[in-house]
Amino acid sequence: LGFEGRLDKSLHPFTGGTASDVRITTRYDPKDFISGVAGLIHETGHALYEQNRPAGDNLGMPVSEALSMGIHESQSLLFERMIGQSEEFWTYFQPMVADTFEFTKDLSKEDFYAAINKVEKNLIRVDADELTYPLHIIIRFELEQ
Repeated sequence: LGFEGRLDKSLHPFTGGTASDVRITTRYDPKDFISGVAGLIHETGHALYEQNRPAGDNLGMPVSEALSMGIHESQSLLFERMIGQSEEFWTYFQPMVADTFEFTKDLSKEDFYAAINKVEKNLIRVDADELTYPLHIIIRFELEQ
């Protein structure tokens, strides 16, 4: 997806560093590769936003600062939802997944895509689907007011 930097594992995925040294952490469950891949793609969105902010002579200037957490999150969700849950992405990536996760080898392209895009409520924000994820954000905002 274009990220060039360090990747480590942690209990909760996050992205940090500077424009010239961006680092991602991710988590994974050996029984649920989808969650790990989705989290990694999400963090890649954050990382690419950081890596593509103006640098060089502009470093430290207002133009090189992240605009807001809202813009930051929009970029990571764009990657996670629009790219990481797209049929085109999984058409390309499914054969690689099947090589590592043998239980996916016999899944049709349609069943695989449906599993990636399953809508199911989840109490964990980073594992929430595209319907309940915004609800997590809304509730969090309301609680913090």
